This record gives sequence, structure tokens and C-alpha cells, in this order.
Amino acid sequence: MTFNATSETSLSSSCVGSLLESKDIFQLSRHGLKISKTNLIPAICFYNGSFAPFHAGHLNVLQEAKQYIDNLGTHEFIGAYISPSHSGYAARKLDPEERIGTGHRLAMIQLAIKNFDWIMIDLFETFQSHHTSLYIILKTFISRVRSQLFHDAERIDIFWLKGEDALRYSLSDKFLQLGCHSVYILNRGLNEAVTTSNNASTIVQNCYQKRWEEMRRLSSFPERYT
Repeated sequence: MTFNATSETSLSSSCVGSLLESKDIFQLSRHGLKISKTNLIPAICFYNGSFAPFHAGHLNVLQEAKQYIDNLGTHEFIGAYISPSHSGYAARKLDPEERIGTGHRLAMIQLAIKNFDWIMIDLFETFQSHHTSLYIILKTFISRVRSQLFHDAERIDIFWLKGEDALRYSLSDKFLQLGCHSVYILNRGLNEAVTTSNNASTIVQNCYQKRWEEMRRLSSFPERYT
């Protein structure tokens, strides 16, 4: 199918409309949640970002995280939420000619996850009146999980997913106190290539390694960093 400017606008508008139809953005979707059937700890993934555009690497992060949790032996994976950032944050990351509207970002995510019924889109961050700090978004997400999902939602563990670029930033104590688990999904092949390029890239790689070791030390599940 070929899209012109008019059909693209129609696509993004219909996407936003379908996502918002009969839905309070504060209310978490439940259609993709798996009902826990074991005594293992239920696990939900939270994955935020600008997703401008959403691509195969983002989908890989979700699939790798699901597989990791399934293999832990202590948790039962029950679903994942994608939290697209507010347009104000997304705009800061791109040049004006590269910016992608909110409707188009959501349409791309919907198309990418249509065959993955365990992935849901959370619009709370996207449709705030202004860009809101990640700490508030994550804290509110945890509160919404506890108050909206299942009668025993206090048992649910939340895994906050991040790509390897997040290793450049330290987590403040207030994030650590929220009680969710941080999971970094690394492209190991890319890391190996970086170490053989030039001095600047080697410095970045060393920074990643230092943060990797620090997160392993702080992690509730240090085996994920081996």
C-alpha cells in the first residue's frame, strides 16, 4: 500500500483515535496480560522511550527481556508495557526535519507489535500536558500496577527495560528506592566492534563496562549480568 501525505495523516489520526477510544489514559490495558497460573512471582516489563521511530532493535529488547524472565526460574512473565515519551521529549532528540508526530510514532508501534499479544501500549506518558520527569512516570506506573491489576498486584515485580545507551547514566537513589528491577539489554556484537575501532570508542566501551559492573553489584539478580 502506498501512502501520500493525506493518507499518512489519516493513518496517524485513526491510530490515536483507536487507542484513546473509550479509554482513560490513566487506566492500564489488560488485554495482553497473562493470568498467573503458578506460584512464581508475576513479572511485568516497563519499556519507555521516544521510539522515533520504533524499530526492530526495540522489539528485540522486549523479546530478550521476556526470554530472560522466563528463564529465571523465580518469575512468571505476564506482559509488557511500552510507554512512548511525550512529544516534547522526542522533539529534543531529533533535528526539526527528522521529527515524527505522535500519531505516526503510535501507528508504527501498533504495526510492529500486532503479532505480539503480550505487548501493550501505555499512553499515560505520551499524553501528559507537558514532558514529565521519568521518575514521576515510573513511580506512577508502579502505583497504577499496584492499584489496577489483579487483587494480589502487590506480588507483581516490575522490570524496567533499557538499551545499552542507558549505561552512560547513573541511577539516582530515588530510582533505586522505587523497588523495580533494571534490565539492560546489550548488543554484544556491537560492543565487541566498538572495542576494536578507535580510542574514543574504546573510552565509551570502558564507560559501559564500568556501569555494567556497577549495575551488577546493585542488582537484585546479579546473574543477569554474567
